Amino acid sequence: MKTVLVICESGYWHDLREGLAAVEIGFLGFDKKKPRRSEIDQLVAQADFVMIRNLNVAHASVRFAKEAAKASDTPFWIGSNFGVEKIIEKLKLAFPEIKLSEKTMKPKMPRKKVRNKSWLILLRTILKKSTSYPRKQKILP
Repeated sequence: MKTVLVICESGYWHDLREGLAAVEIGFLGFDKKKPRRSEIDQLVAQADFVMIRNLNVAHASVRFAKEAAKASDTPFWIGSNFGVEKIIEKLKLAFPEIKLSEKTMKPKMPRKKVRNKSWLILLRTILKKSTSYPRKQKILP
């Protein structure tokens, strides 16, 4: 089982942890305003892959993790926005021997825009009312 260290805001950890657990990948998370190099070095040593989100994360965390990953030859990726699918994609590139079952990965379903008929009728009536008012004419001297 591979382990991924994700350096990003802790608000995203729940979704990432669940998604990675579904494909049997371990999760380590890190988010501190004032990181210590030793903490990050220790986490990078435990991880097989490092994902770094460079938005709303302490710059020192990004720098320390990048340096630690290079020193230990741990593959890493820095991005501004990513999800479980992106992590799995990068893991497959870094470790081609990993066999993840397609059944466990959730297919991304396109979202359909569904509007209520009552909403459309209400919108039309509002538009009709706004256009039916007479406009004042400007009186020029």
